[in-house]
Amino acid sequence: MAILPFDSFLCWKLKIATLAVAFWMIGSGTLSALLEIFDVASLADDNFEIQGGFKAHWRAHVWEGWLACNLVMFICDLILIVYSIVMIFAVKVFPTYYEYNITKGYMTIVIMYILVDLGVALYKYSWYGPNTFRLGFLVFSFLYWLLRTIMNITATLVVYSRIEEIHYEITYGEKKNLSGWEAGLMDAPGMQSGYTTPRQPYGGSRTPLSQSYA
Repeated sequence: MAILPFDSFLCWKLKIATLAVAFWMIGSGTLSALLEIFDVASLADDNFEIQGGFKAHWRAHVWEGWLACNLVMFICDLILIVYSIVMIFAVKVFPTYYEYNITKGYMTIVIMYILVDLGVALYKYSWYGPNTFRLGFLVFSFLYWLLRTIMNITATLVVYSRIEEIHYEITYGEKKNLSGWEAGLMDAPGMQSGYTTPRQPYGGSRTPLSQSYA
């Protein structure tokens, strides 16, 4: 049995899990944006220092690189937050076809965000070096980045599974089965339900709605 796409995530249906992903992205993106603002403030103001953080004057000679990283990540955080808000409305309000296209775009945005975030993190923490684990704030920021990256990768798998689920609904006009064992409990001959996938008829094959009237 293939791992992907998921039929559900934890105790949630994929539609609810996608909403949870959007709320997670809004929360984590907001905190990430605040950290970037604090970083820029420490570079711009000598009187502003983050307790337990890397002293701004220690990296003053490479401030251009740090400022570029801060601006790139801040913009990416804003894009992610805005698209996540749109995603919430797409799941709760928009028709299925529009939700399908918006969700595909959302997965692209999240993947690009992960890649950009990874590149920026490699620059930052390779420059910090061993100091990453010597200063309290740096330890927090590194662990937060690691947790966020793992969660974002997991979120990508959830969103991908939701895309496949919607694609199935659009193609066949019915909801996919929630799980293999549940389909086994509801496999009475000829039974069809909006919550289960009917079994393939003997000697035949499933026909998408787009081809059924051709």
